[in-house]
Amino acid sequence: MLKIINELNDRKIAFKTGLGGKELSAFRGGGKAAFTAYPESVKALKDLCGIASAYEIEPFPFGLGSNVLILDGGFDGIMVSTVGLRRIELDGTTLTLSSGVPMTKIAEIAAKYELSGAEELCGIPATIGGMLKTNAGAFGKEIAEIVAEATVCDTKTGNISVLKGNEVPFSYRSSGDAFRDKIIIYVKLKLCRGKNVGAKAEYFRNMRREYQPSLPSLGCTFKRTEEGISAGYYIDKSGLKGTRIGKAEISSKHAGFIVNRGGANASDYVKLMALASDAVRRKYGIELTPEIEIIGKENDPGESER
Repeated sequence: MLKIINELNDRKIAFKTGLGGKELSAFRGGGKAAFTAYPESVKALKDLCGIASAYEIEPFPFGLGSNVLILDGGFDGIMVSTVGLRRIELDGTTLTLSSGVPMTKIAEIAAKYELSGAEELCGIPATIGGMLKTNAGAFGKEIAEIVAEATVCDTKTGNISVLKGNEVPFSYRSSGDAFRDKIIIYVKLKLCRGKNVGAKAEYFRNMRREYQPSLPSLGCTFKRTEEGISAGYYIDKSGLKGTRIGKAEISSKHAGFIVNRGGANASDYVKLMALASDAVRRKYGIELTPEIEIIGKENDPGESER
């Protein structure tokens, strides 16, 4: 660990050790990461990938941690925060953004310049990089519909390349393997001129506030079924809304969410996932697919979960 610390210091890459799910995950619970690094330039990002490759440790890029659960045994790699990458450029109706720019900022720019195309997405609590990797969407709109291209850094080689939007095998809540072993640096969005963009975006934000829980969560735990029906519908009909394990709960407001009622850990979350999956499988014969990303390792046998 000391060698890695020296490498990060030598390259002037800001980092912290021992941060946990309370700080890194929107669930506000979970295990600790060995390192969390905060590169603020493409050079720093490339240097960081070089360090990770040299020491054979996994770099995991994240923005706001809005769909990332770190298991209670912790993550031995480097959490790579993209929030320090702040490039924003507007050329006509084309918006180029660093991957760490949050959707709230994109909404602000779109409203100011009456740029339409992302109104349905503006309330999603995520960065543009996270949105792209998961092909996030809301109210029938997906980020894939407005992506022109993405600039990425290969975590194994440090090489920079550009992927056109039509080269990414997007599907429901997935970008395929396009970003495997890669960190998204920039995203270019293709928008169009519109009217009342701010008002429309606010309408969709209010819809989210009305129907989704306000307690810490990772958004929808499971993807919609192949028939396009919300997993929360089946979890609710299985009688699990409001069910708690430890300090986690299948939300009493929206059964598609697992929320932290204060002090929950990753084990609580995972157990509720398993409970919901098993109940829906037995009652409806449907296999639920996780929408969240789970990293790290479980606690060693015999260790306390708390």
